[in-house]
Amino acid sequence: MSRIPTSMEIWWTGINQSVEGAYWYEGGQWTRQQIAPNGSASGSGGMAAVSRIPGSIELWWIGANGSVEGAYWYEGSPWSRYQIAPNGSVNSEGNLAAVSRVPGHLELWWIGANGSVEGAHWYEGGQWTRYQIAPNGSAAVRGGVAAVSRIPGSIELWWIGANGSVEGAHWYEGSPWSRYQIAPARSASVNGGMAAVSRAPGTMEVWWIADTGSAVASVDGAYWYEGAQWARYGIAPNAGASPGTGIAAVSRIPGSMEIWWVGPQREVKGAHWYEGGKWTVYQHSAFGSGAAFGGVAAVSRIPRSMETWWIGGEGAPKGRGSVQGAYWYDNGPEAG
Repeated sequence: MSRIPTSMEIWWTGINQSVEGAYWYEGGQWTRQQIAPNGSASGSGGMAAVSRIPGSIELWWIGANGSVEGAYWYEGSPWSRYQIAPNGSVNSEGNLAAVSRVPGHLELWWIGANGSVEGAHWYEGGQWTRYQIAPNGSAAVRGGVAAVSRIPGSIELWWIGANGSVEGAHWYEGSPWSRYQIAPARSASVNGGMAAVSRAPGTMEVWWIADTGSAVASVDGAYWYEGAQWARYGIAPNAGASPGTGIAAVSRIPGSMEIWWVGPQREVKGAHWYEGGKWTVYQHSAFGSGAAFGGVAAVSRIPRSMETWWIGGEGAPKGRGSVQGAYWYDNGPEAG
């Protein structure tokens, strides 16, 4: 994430299940830090982060015993940890999603240990409050979760159904959560990631790893424009994806979107869209440089720049389990 235009932060689970991070300030080098010690996190669970105001960051992860853990940072103070949901609340390979729709509010979601869709919200001056969006058996326990807030008074959440469907729920201020379906059973990999963006207030976009029934998956998406229904499409039906890959997405300007994922040969792939054109797929990193089941993350801290990070595979410059990155500046080359 990027809380201010001149800074970026990333986090990952360490080899001994610690929670590790690194931050960058313009003009300096990347600096590493540890948020939680060895044994704190699930070795294969998801993470989520938001910055609700420029001087603060919130981070969440799946605990080693299936809890939902969090940590917050305020400028001038050290990181402080807390727990949102107790041990056994979530599958150890589960995922998380989070948004901050207004500066004094945070929202977090996860898939419960029995396939429910769980959430918690925080309002400034209050405590975290937990709630349920969908009952047991509604979601794939290892499937992706994604969320956006396209306007301050609304939130959208998506997850992979237990049968490989693509499910959603929306909330409008003053009304309860309402559920709907984007894609039917067997549309999505029950082990694959999801990503979403809202590039303009009247539109949303969500992507997932499709279930092709083979070792090579594809990348599918759906878009919504205010006043219309959800429409589905394929981004990479032939380009391929690892069935267990994560997905990252950004919209650096209102007329463009970018997504990234790990391909079947453990290369990182990308696709970009510019208004008026079609999706274009490209290779983002070398074959073998990504981990087939590893995460991918991205930010655009300024309109003319993008950054991506992923967990390295055997062919990565510093080997398997490393943290790899690439940056792009408008009218300049990509660099690793």
